[in-house]
Amino acid sequence: MDLQELERLIKGRRSIRQWKKEEVPDELLRKAVELATWAPNGGNFQGWHFVVIKNRETLRRMAEAVQSVADRIASWPESAALEEMERYRKNASFFRNAPAVIATFVGRYQSVMDKALTLRASSDPEAQRILDMRRTAPTAIQSIAAAVSTMLLVFHQMGLGAVWLGAPLMAKTEIEGILHVGPTFDLTALVAVGYPDESPVKDRRPVDEVLQFIR
Repeated sequence: MDLQELERLIKGRRSIRQWKKEEVPDELLRKAVELATWAPNGGNFQGWHFVVIKNRETLRRMAEAVQSVADRIASWPESAALEEMERYRKNASFFRNAPAVIATFVGRYQSVMDKALTLRASSDPEAQRILDMRRTAPTAIQSIAAAVSTMLLVFHQMGLGAVWLGAPLMAKTEIEGILHVGPTFDLTALVAVGYPDESPVKDRRPVDEVLQFIR
């Protein structure tokens, strides 16, 4: 694949929220996860775990858990003034319609630097300050994000359409209980996938608006 082909792949990918009812073959889902595990990850920890859900009852339970929390948040008086809240509430559990959903988990990872800082932080304000800075973008989260990004490109190359979902984390505990994943893993996102039944068009900001060189 040359750079132009790669560029077309990257720029052609879209977040898909409507799918045909056609089932996604298990071998495609397995291959996408396999390739995702080749993403860069901190310390080569490879602390990720993926659960593919195709069972409709399980997806229903997950979606209802998310919807219940979304409805509760939308009912708060503080939410009344937020213009986007009703749209957000209505769309909170649309992933129930996807032919497949991949729940992504990551284990708890501490680099040797984090371990040293944690041991010293209680007695050294500077160590605590450094640790707080590192916690703004934990290595484990960066690692699973790289895996999900890779997976989305693989799905697009396969002719599938997927969407990366962070909103279901509002029901993190409930979903973890439904999927029976052990306590050493944390749910980080859902990826809903299927054969696309829409072709959304979205632009990106010009690169010059987001890029800075220091020479």
